[in-house]
Amino acid sequence: MNGVLSGIAFLIVSFWVWKTVRAEYNEEDILTLSLILAGTAWGLGWGWKWWGLAGVLMGVVAALILWCRFKKWNAWEWSDVMARASLAIGAAAALGRGWWVVGSVMGAGALALWGLAKVYRKIRWYKSGKSGLVGMVGGMWWMGVWMGLAPWQIYKVYLAGWILVGLAVAIYLRSGHKFSEIWPKKQ
Repeated sequence: MNGVLSGIAFLIVSFWVWKTVRAEYNEEDILTLSLILAGTAWGLGWGWKWWGLAGVLMGVVAALILWCRFKKWNAWEWSDVMARASLAIGAAAALGRGWWVVGSVMGAGALALWGLAKVYRKIRWYKSGKSGLVGMVGGMWWMGVWMGLAPWQIYKVYLAGWILVGLAVAIYLRSGHKFSEIWPKKQ
């Protein structure tokens, strides 16, 4: 059941990704990217289980960045799109395994990111309006899920916590703010 539900979710989400960005990018390249990311996630998630969730996410992000550099695409824009897609597919996979709480949390994350994508350029605090916020918040959501799945594996919780802090700092800097605004130089 898990494979069928994940496959159906992959097809639906891939269609949504294609429909969202088809005007700006080559349709075959969009499909190729979807297959590369799915293959990377599958290979790291099932082929080498010792990677864990963070390893799978880092592999998928690395594949996305490499593809975007190869095609000269905006990786930040694609991170916004793929963060929502990955949480939707992850929710379907978790629900297919019978993990109702994890699937619900991931589904709620996908919905929250869809809402954030509609309004983040209007948020006054995020003064730069640059793309990438949705992708980084999606990364934070994934790390929160990972922390919830690994409560008895302290090193994973700490690693996820440090990644959360790093993403929060990246969001702050990408928003157009500077650390000098928090800690002004002494005169």
